[in-house]
Amino acid sequence: MDGSTHRLLSGRAGFTLFEIIAVLIIISAIAAIAIPKFIDLDENAKDRAISSGISELNGRETLTWADLRVAETYGTDNDVYLAIDYYLGSDYGWSAGPDRGASGGGTLVFQGTKNVDLARTDSSIDSPAKWARK
Repeated sequence: MDGSTHRLLSGRAGFTLFEIIAVLIIISAIAAIAIPKFIDLDENAKDRAISSGISELNGRETLTWADLRVAETYGTDNDVYLAIDYYLGSDYGWSAGPDRGASGGGTLVFQGTKNVDLARTDSSIDSPAKWARK
């Protein structure tokens, strides 16, 4: 090597192998802590969305029941069940259980990944029906 090449190489700064390995260990430790928390966060958000959907169903039950009671057209629980719009938006899917009327249940699905089976109590002349997780 001539003198000019030697001066160029000796003035360069870089990372040692030890420094690179230390950074990789630190990044791995942070990832090991952060990734499970992110997965839990996503699952908790889906649980809250399902709970919100159940609350919405209960609100619709109550409003529909009250409308039928005020109009004096409440006959049976089936009148309420059939009058409700169960569409909760594009993120939710709904499938009614085998007992579509009184004591019927169903499955509420959030974003095609979170399925929750629901039970429904009957409405009566004195109180609206309620949806809850099975």
